[in-house]
Amino acid sequence: MTGTSAQLEPGQVLCPYCLEIVVHDERALHVRNEKLQYERLDTEGLANPLRRADVLRGAFQLCGNTEGVSHHYIPVPYLTHGRPLTVAMVGTSGTGKSHLLTQMIAEVTDGGLEPYGVRWQSVNPADHSDFMRERVALLRAGEQLEATAQTPFAQFVEALLLTGTDGEVRPVAFFDLGGEDLVRTDSLLRFLLGVDALIFVADPLLACGLPQLDEAREQYGLHVSRSDPAFETVLDRLPRQGPYLDVAMALVVGKADLLRFEPPVDRWLSRPSTAPLDARRLREESRDVYAFLRRHAAPAWLRPFDSALRCTLHFASATGGQPANGRFPHGVRSRRVLGPLLSILAMCGLLSEDPALRPSTVGM
Repeated sequence: MTGTSAQLEPGQVLCPYCLEIVVHDERALHVRNEKLQYERLDTEGLANPLRRADVLRGAFQLCGNTEGVSHHYIPVPYLTHGRPLTVAMVGTSGTGKSHLLTQMIAEVTDGGLEPYGVRWQSVNPADHSDFMRERVALLRAGEQLEATAQTPFAQFVEALLLTGTDGEVRPVAFFDLGGEDLVRTDSLLRFLLGVDALIFVADPLLACGLPQLDEAREQYGLHVSRSDPAFETVLDRLPRQGPYLDVAMALVVGKADLLRFEPPVDRWLSRPSTAPLDARRLREESRDVYAFLRRHAAPAWLRPFDSALRCTLHFASATGGQPANGRFPHGVRSRRVLGPLLSILAMCGLLSEDPALRPSTVGM
């Protein structure tokens, strides 16, 4: 929990777009028409409780903040359930974080969290349907997703209502932060002040000097780098209250299919995620990822781990292979993409009442 979100009064929510405090107000509700334009919603005529609940689930509230931002609307269920959890993906453009996030959400909607006692529901049914059609179905059909668009604000991707093992329902909003925008856009950096969790995605083509990656680096015009500028920018901007950052973090070595024959990556990629979540196994994978990066990458790639009070490390592959001419010629097969999200949910108190998985004990 960030310092900002910890100071909220009951009923107050941080707007996921501008970080201003919002309180649910039925006088500011809107619905979208067939032309996707927002129209005022009069709730006085919604006497039938079933119809009322259905209409409000698809409604939006206009945020009252217009200082430096255009009009923006927040889904009503985001305001009427528990304290929202905001998760942001961080990495330079091209690291595969958009593919990783898409596959992560797709596995949730496929029931991937149910063995861990967590149920899901969409925050807004229409937006969720668009996400599944425009991103999940496209990727699963073998199409490469477009890179994160440049924007002065955080790019909202999707939001889900997750019911944790304690029965509490909390909205979870996912954002994809473009590395280039982070470096040059101060308004986007202010978004970080309200973030609850960060998933840093390290591209082995940029991080690891292994010679077997040279051919792929040449193909994509990449070079080994001593750090990711997006990592550095985010970690420098987050507020500190002591020697470590008190924000839940996960560091993922993405595109791990490129390293599938390299120990210990081979061992973890061939090991499926199984419920219940095992804190010992989380520590083992974190240990192996840390050792791998210490051996094959510059020290700055481990800065998320070195900076955080709670951080787990993971190997993952969103697609199981690399694209060619905008397509994945051998299809798409994700591996271990839920791992980072599971650890984030455990650190934020949504996953388990097991003492070994308390928020304060998950993460190294």
